[in-house]
Amino acid sequence: MIDQNIINSIKLLTSFTDEELGIVMKYFVPKNIKKKTILLEAGITAKEIYFVISGCIRLFYTKDGKDISAYFFTEKMFAGAYDSFISKKPSRHSIETLEDCQILTISDKASQELYTELPKMNEFVRKVLEERFVSLHELYTSQILDTPEERYVNLLNNRPDLINRIPQHQIATFLGITPVSLSRIRNRILKK
Repeated sequence: MIDQNIINSIKLLTSFTDEELGIVMKYFVPKNIKKKTILLEAGITAKEIYFVISGCIRLFYTKDGKDISAYFFTEKMFAGAYDSFISKKPSRHSIETLEDCQILTISDKASQELYTELPKMNEFVRKVLEERFVSLHELYTSQILDTPEERYVNLLNNRPDLINRIPQHQIATFLGITPVSLSRIRNRILKK
């Protein structure tokens, strides 16, 4: 069964025909994953990339025994440790499901076969990676230039769905602040 969400996402970035979309979809494997499942542990090489049909996936680092959230993937987003997947080197971060998730996975081997069978897929992957690069660059720049309150307001404006889906301590680490600081920022914003 071909999921309409992934078809719509692919169509936004490429000009695949219905026949080409059928080729693409035969390489993706649907999976239902329970909440709080570790999809990738730091130190392991990523062997899959995910497309989120429903649910939320968190990419995070662990330093000095503490989790630091780096990114949240939700519906209609491709998720994964792209650096590890591409370089074939162990990942420095982990990936876990924050909610029960319906995902489509594609393995490294399947993606290589897909590139061979459908060279046009290279264009699609390039566009997905370009979008991810821009998004990560914006996050990086925000960490340098914006105040914690500005980062929180950006999150409210750009990803409001995350506010009620993600535990506050994970949002705090994503913003580079403590949970106490996040609580103060939220209270200041509510009073405005």
